[in-house]
Amino acid sequence: MPKSNDTVHLRFTLKGESGPFWQTNATVASVANGTALLDGLDRQIAARIADFRRAGEGRWTLDFVRARP
Repeated sequence: MPKSNDTVHLRFTLKGESGPFWQTNATVASVANGTALLDGLDRQIAARIADFRRAGEGRWTLDFVRARP
């Protein structure tokens, strides 16, 4: 389970594309009730802990996949 100050590698992908169109890192600000708040973007974002994948000690990966607008 992620905890405060862990690093999260975010990958943003459009459904049907072969790979991410944008990647960045964020930091876990807080964890509560199955949700983590992430810092490091232009604003804090909330993400479900169930979607995190372990990438090492204190490191996580999170994929955001969206349909084309």
